[in-house]
Amino acid sequence: MNRSWTQRWPVGLAVLMVLLLGVSGCAGGGAARPTSWTGLVAVGDVLYVADLQQVQALNPADGESLWAFPADPKEENRGVFQATPAVDEEHVIVASQVPATGFFSQAKHVVWALDRDTGNLLWHFDGAAGPYVEGGAVGGGLFVIGCSDGNVYALDVQSGTLKWVFETRHRVWATPLVVSDTVYVGSMDHHLYALNLSDGTVRWDFEADGAFASAPVLRDGTLYVGAFDDRFYAIDADSGDERWHFDSENWFWGSPALYDDVVYMVDVNGNAYAVDAEAGEQVWHQSLGVKVRAGPAVAEDGSRLFVGSEDGTLYALDAVDGFVMWPSESEGQMLSTPVVDGSVVYELLINGPYRLRALHVDNGREIWAYPPVVED
Repeated sequence: MNRSWTQRWPVGLAVLMVLLLGVSGCAGGGAARPTSWTGLVAVGDVLYVADLQQVQALNPADGESLWAFPADPKEENRGVFQATPAVDEEHVIVASQVPATGFFSQAKHVVWALDRDTGNLLWHFDGAAGPYVEGGAVGGGLFVIGCSDGNVYALDVQSGTLKWVFETRHRVWATPLVVSDTVYVGSMDHHLYALNLSDGTVRWDFEADGAFASAPVLRDGTLYVGAFDDRFYAIDADSGDERWHFDSENWFWGSPALYDDVVYMVDVNGNAYAVDAEAGEQVWHQSLGVKVRAGPAVAEDGSRLFVGSEDGTLYALDAVDGFVMWPSESEGQMLSTPVVDGSVVYELLINGPYRLRALHVDNGREIWAYPPVVED
């Protein structure tokens, strides 16, 4: 029998709450501790990564830094960057939590818009009352992001001016999906919302028996998303009606991956599934026996599926039958979805010597790691 999200709150939420508490500044104004996860997006020939204390633009060939914001976090503390950057033609937009600077001050939760080429600050928005857990999305001249204060904020992408706010009934930990004139966003209030991009009004909302903490994926008019009720849903993008659902052993936290007619998902117990996207019928199931917070990534040719675990191991699975082709162990934890770019898969790590490793898709061998090891 599926247990509700509220029944599992003390156990399943413990990891995230520890992480969020870890980035809070102390009363005396000390620096925020980097104990949350990182986020990466590959655009063109640049990697943009929220590297906890900085936002970095890296060369994908060798991990060399092209620019960083702030240039020196010891001199200019902009907080802890823990949300995947959103990138358009001109901007890199990220969020951070800036620690309190005095006994009576409070932490600030800030969205930063940076020049994509230089990393120079263009504007910032600090009107939210809670941390940003995941990143936002750009569309129609707006940057849309959910916040743990329960709101979804839409900001003008050029100026940072607040255009509208949509209030949910709980925290919003999921990255929105912006498609044409619609924003699809899940909330911890058990609802997946379809909002008008222009003004944030509701088109429809879909209610599950558990929270939504990840972004849906859209294919041929169907949204695919998992929830904290042990179910994975296919939902009509126009009406919000359920088309089918798939039952698992535990929560679905990360976003799914799609290739052709197959949707891939992983629950937090490390059960990886391939499911027919039209009928919702299982194609294969592979139990990895590890805890998994993030969603999977699929190779560009659809041959492999990549799953990162909380113990720092990246698994490559055969997308046809789920067979484990190779594991690659790392020091630290993986709490972010791997990123595939051509023949390279990137794993993001915390609580270890590296923030980011570039591996060969075929065999998992390391190409480079960031930050580089400094020789004595």
